[in-house]
Amino acid sequence: MENVAQMASPADLVRTISAATGVALPTIVDIDRRLVKGELRTKAGRGLNAAQMTSTDAARLLTAVLGSAQANSAVEAVERYIQTRVDKTRSSSTLFGLPNLNDLAALPARHNFVDALAAVIASASAGSLAKLMIENDGWAPHIELSAFTRAVRGRIRIANLPNRLTASVEYIPAPSSTKQSRARARSLSHVADTGDTTGDLEQSRRITERTILPVAALLAPRSRNDCA
Repeated sequence: MENVAQMASPADLVRTISAATGVALPTIVDIDRRLVKGELRTKAGRGLNAAQMTSTDAARLLTAVLGSAQANSAVEAVERYIQTRVDKTRSSSTLFGLPNLNDLAALPARHNFVDALAAVIASASAGSLAKLMIENDGWAPHIELSAFTRAVRGRIRIANLPNRLTASVEYIPAPSSTKQSRARARSLSHVADTGDTTGDLEQSRRITERTILPVAALLAPRSRNDCA
């Protein structure tokens, strides 16, 4: 059978992410709308001309869910995590360079958290992770992703692999964004001194393969017979 790209629309993506994460659909729709306005999501027309979602679109939407406590900070959250780099001191020595994970191992050295999340989704959709799941019927990887809503630190961990190896990669602000982070810290200090409150609550949010695999399945190619 000939495989073709599944036409996953924005509506399909927001429904899938809402169902998988348990976040209310109106909230995910609001976050998605803000990403469109911020030019961080593929957009096109309606109906048959609606935008076809990609792994990058899914990664940005999930990053916004992980990295923003409120929908109005979704764009800022995605931009923060786009400006990250690998923290080699806290990551696996070979990063994602494990046997049978060739597509993830091919990520460039300067990739960021959003790049890696998009690559994991693509791999589980039609890449090396998808191949492993087909070859090992009934098996699924354990995937864990976490990010902070105000600080900038993320982690992507892939475990339960057939070879019993684990890939764990952490992300921190890139050097180019250090000055911006210091400026923001000075700004928060000034707010505290003047009596205004920005809140002292920091949240770390986490998703697993229970979210990644349904999103990957939505974006996966399928046979023409399936599309009929």
